[in-house]
Order: sequence, then C-alpha cells, then structure tokens
Amino acid sequence: MIKHGKETSPRREYVISLDHRKARGAGCERPAEILKAARELFLKQGVENVTTRQIAARVGISQTALYVYFSSKEEMLDSLAEEAWRGLADALAAADPKDAEGSDPVARLRAILSAYMRFWLRRPDDYRIIFMRKSLRPCSSDDNPQFAVRDGLLARLAERFAEAAQAGLARDNWRPEAAALAMWAAVSGPVALRLAFPDLSWPPEDEHVKVTIDMIIQGCDGRGHEGAAKVLEPTAEGVTFVD
Repeated sequence: MIKHGKETSPRREYVISLDHRKARGAGCERPAEILKAARELFLKQGVENVTTRQIAARVGISQTALYVYFSSKEEMLDSLAEEAWRGLADALAAADPKDAEGSDPVARLRAILSAYMRFWLRRPDDYRIIFMRKSLRPCSSDDNPQFAVRDGLLARLAERFAEAAQAGLARDNWRPEAAALAMWAAVSGPVALRLAFPDLSWPPEDEHVKVTIDMIIQGCDGRGHEGAAKVLEPTAEGVTFVD
C-alpha cells in the first residue's frame, strides 16, 4: 500500500479475545456477585484483612467498577448484615405471632429465646461476620434496619417478661428492660462460644437450646424457692444477700 508517496505495510485487523474476561453480570446480578465474594473473603481472611481490590479481583471486575455498586467495604458488610437481621426479624415474628396474645407468657418467652438461638446456630457465617469481628464499627444511621430488629427483639423480650411477672410466673422486682438485655446476653453467649470453640463436646442443638433456656427461665422464676426473697445487691465491700 502506497500512502503520501511512501510504501506502507498492509492494514492489519486484530481480534480481541474475551475468553479470559469475566462476562458482565446483569445490573441486578452484579451486587449479589460482589456480596458473595465479599462474604467468602471476610470468612476466610477476616473482615479487617480484606480490601476492596481483593473483592473486585475475585468478582473479575476493576476496583472502579466495584465502586459503582458499593462505596466501601463497610457498605458491603452492612448489606450482608441487613439481610441476616431481616431474616432474624422474620424468625422472631413466626415464633411470637401477634395472634398469640393471651397465651402462656412464659411459653412465648421461651419461643422467642429459642428462635433467636436457633437462627444464629443455623447461620453461623452470618453470626461470625456480624458479631465476631475484632472491631465492631457502630452504624450511625438512625433508621438502620439492624437497629430496628435489635430494638424489636429487646421490646419483645421486655414485654413478655413483664407479662410473665404480672402473671406471677417470674420475678416482678426486675425492670423488664434490664431483664431483656440480660436474657439477650444469656442466649448470645452460648451461640458465640459454640461457634468459636466447635471442638468442645457440645450437646446436640435441641438439647443445647433447651438447657440454656431452662436455666434462663428458672433464674427468672421466683416461685417456691426459699431463697427467692433474697436479692443480690452490690456494696462497697462486694456482693451481699439482702432479704
């Protein structure tokens, strides 16, 4: 080929191979792919040790493309947590339906505690990602769904405890709000320990849940015990029993 009086090489045509490039996901699919990759890396390496560049590479996209869907690693973590908390809300609603009003308050209290334990024991990865991190970054949004489910759980526990106390089935000298927090801690501890130390001789799930909740209920129950009138009260010298 002669151009401007000079002989040039013939024009070449190139074909770009896309064999090794990840196919683009549909708009509604890409966020799910990113969250799946983030979850896998969080569980394998720990949330603190994962970067957005690593997540993007696992999905097969650039870091810039990842930012189109999520502005940060924390936002991905919030999305994973939100999905799990919404699942918990559904489980609690199923265990303690509104149309169960008037039924045994202690049975309803047991149902809530049991549903909570079973939910996380059956979704250990979600529990590890949400609760078992070295740094728990507080969420700043007042309308965060995680807060809504948490507050709903505590409200349910406080309400059921108050009903049980009024029915004479549980101690009535404890504030329901304080009792709710104590019960939440009491069911969360066994879950965390079971997931953190799976090599221990843990009983089957049903037995573990029943024993844990029996101990909580019996600790609340003040009927028929000689020592029920005595309350532990902290003093400057330590803890004493007060009649």
